[in-house]
Amino acid sequence: MSRTALTGVLIFAFCALIRIGLVDRHGLWADEFFSLAMATGHSLEHPAARADPALGDYVEAPRALPPAAYSRYLKHEVPPSGLGRVVRAVFLSDTNPPLYYLLLYGWTRVLGTGDASLRLFSVLWSLACFPLIWSIATRLGGRGAAVATCILFAVSPFSVFYSTEGRMYSLLLLCSVSTAWLTLRIWDRGPGAGRFALWVLAGVAGLLTHYFFLFFWIPVVFWLQLHPGSFPRRLSGAGAILTALLVLPWYIHLPELLSQWRVTRYWLYVRPDNYQPIKRVLSLPWMTFLFGGTRFLNWSYAGVFLLLAIAAVPKLMSSIFSPPHSLLWFWLLGPWLGMVIFDLVRGTYISAVPRYAFAAMPAACLLVGLALESLKYRLRTVLMALIVFLCLVGVSRSYCGYYHDQYPEVARLLARQVDESDLILVHSFPSCVAGLARYLEQEPAFKTGVGFASWVGELGLGRVPADVEALAAGRKRIILVKARDVGWDDRVPAEIWLDDNAKLVETKKFPRNNAIFLLYFTPLDSTTFFGSPTSTAR
Repeated sequence: MSRTALTGVLIFAFCALIRIGLVDRHGLWADEFFSLAMATGHSLEHPAARADPALGDYVEAPRALPPAAYSRYLKHEVPPSGLGRVVRAVFLSDTNPPLYYLLLYGWTRVLGTGDASLRLFSVLWSLACFPLIWSIATRLGGRGAAVATCILFAVSPFSVFYSTEGRMYSLLLLCSVSTAWLTLRIWDRGPGAGRFALWVLAGVAGLLTHYFFLFFWIPVVFWLQLHPGSFPRRLSGAGAILTALLVLPWYIHLPELLSQWRVTRYWLYVRPDNYQPIKRVLSLPWMTFLFGGTRFLNWSYAGVFLLLAIAAVPKLMSSIFSPPHSLLWFWLLGPWLGMVIFDLVRGTYISAVPRYAFAAMPAACLLVGLALESLKYRLRTVLMALIVFLCLVGVSRSYCGYYHDQYPEVARLLARQVDESDLILVHSFPSCVAGLARYLEQEPAFKTGVGFASWVGELGLGRVPADVEALAAGRKRIILVKARDVGWDDRVPAEIWLDDNAKLVETKKFPRNNAIFLLYFTPLDSTTFFGSPTSTAR
């Protein structure tokens, strides 16, 4: 094996180890629960009136049930539903295309719906990007650029986090890298039937994985029109038209999909805390390295990249903005500008959600890799070492759980504390209810007779006081779990009733990421709440 090949294998192994180490280290979060629901054919986000239990739709029961009644939405049924149910669930509940969920359906049929299985699916797509990124970097900057770029891809906190999340972003990444690699191939060598077909297929796959793939794909097509190379403009135009026609059967329903009511329909329109539009927009292209860092880390990154820019820009000015290198700028800036334009047109705040620019991450690694390769050996080594060190500090925050929800910890605590006389009342949205139920079921210490109830405020089913009284009847204690989107400063209707008609004896907070609150209530003047307990059996 040559020295270059051995270096590539070692970097790939390191890249894989970092990601595999995170697969089962922390519990899933709301969107990952949602992935499992869609892939197993269960709709979660529909209006209550449209729920069809026979087709696996989420139904909020009016009485307490065992956790299994809600965790089942994250599992395959027996016998499993077909692919048609998956497409139906996506149509009712999601605002993304169905390809990821259809592929995940097949994966989980074989390997199950466990946490590790879900996340390994994402790791697989991420690692498949590695040889393509190596090839692109070699084509644009040689072996040294390939080594630097792939090390950055391996250790970037942004790359590591979303490469291990049970969502479609790793698949989106592979579609983007594949399209860029094929674009360079046809630019260099001409279309060829096989390359042309693969280029179209990569575009179709990306557009059926995430709608924001458009922010990457349109600039790439535009770049080919500006710089056709060996790929005539008429063929790139024809390929773009063919790609659009192939995705049209799904995209023709896009207005209907976007107009449908969903439980979490409003979240992109909520202004984030401390949102600074200009600062957020300017940071998007370099979120690859700034992702999730402390202020000290961010300033350290800024200092290192400033030194890199001062040293490398004069050496690269003659080539970095000319083809084929200019493709990297279209690749990097397309998703960034697309998000900005989308926010301006729709009045949303997607620029505050860095994962929507994930397709641009390899371009950032490639540009930095090319910049490093242009430097003399000693300076390149020092700057590379500093960048890798800072990236690994950022990755360590993922290992310590700074960005992860704490549903397993909540379930573990509840399993130790509750008995058959308690009611666990979960106020959140359906994926979180199902996720907490899933982890409660997995706890050996959990008592099967404990009442478990869902209270999804957006569904509008819960009535105060009637439904709270019915759920509370005969219980010695009620544990209200407030998670995710309920608003930490606003009391929910069930909590207001409990404040007036019960005694708050304890509050626990799980502060990591999005806080989860546990509020423990007991009766005011007796050992049990009024009436007889409702059945926990179906």
